[in-house]
Amino acid sequence: MTEFNTIQEIWNLQSDTKPKQNASDLIAKAQEQTKTLKRNHYWTIGIISVTVFILLFYFFWTNSHQFNSLTIGLCIMIVMLIVRIVLEINSSVKLKSIKPDLSLTDYSQKIKTFYEGRKKIHLILTPIIYISYFVGFTMLLPTFKANFSNGFYLYCLVSGYGFFFVFGYFLIKQIRKELKLIEFLKGIN
Repeated sequence: MTEFNTIQEIWNLQSDTKPKQNASDLIAKAQEQTKTLKRNHYWTIGIISVTVFILLFYFFWTNSHQFNSLTIGLCIMIVMLIVRIVLEINSSVKLKSIKPDLSLTDYSQKIKTFYEGRKKIHLILTPIIYISYFVGFTMLLPTFKANFSNGFYLYCLVSGYGFFFVFGYFLIKQIRKELKLIEFLKGIN
């Protein structure tokens, strides 16, 4: 009888843990997150595409067909942005291929795999792209200094590097947000 009492005590010590969210809440949250992510993909692709067109316009406007630091810097910047556009389009296509009408387990597994891929993009490729773009911009500065007034050169210098640091802050913030989502999705399975 003491064994039964011991078992009963252990049973009574269990917490009444109920799932904090039911399946429909999880599905709704996942669908909302997916919608937000799709919108972010489109905005990112749009903004980067506009930047590429501006850089291409500048490239042809300045007749940068010689092999110098301006040409190399602009080419690095353009190529890195195009790589980023391709990554975002690829991610968008992968996200669209995940059907929300799958079972909760299958859906969460596929979305977790998607976010693991995003994690690799953010932690490996994004820093490479960011640093390369930074190097490309830095290569433009000697040409800017030689061809622009001191005031405009200073403006380019301050606004360019200021943008890099502010953008870097928001980029890190977004990466942390996606990493938290990956942790949330790991907790579902």
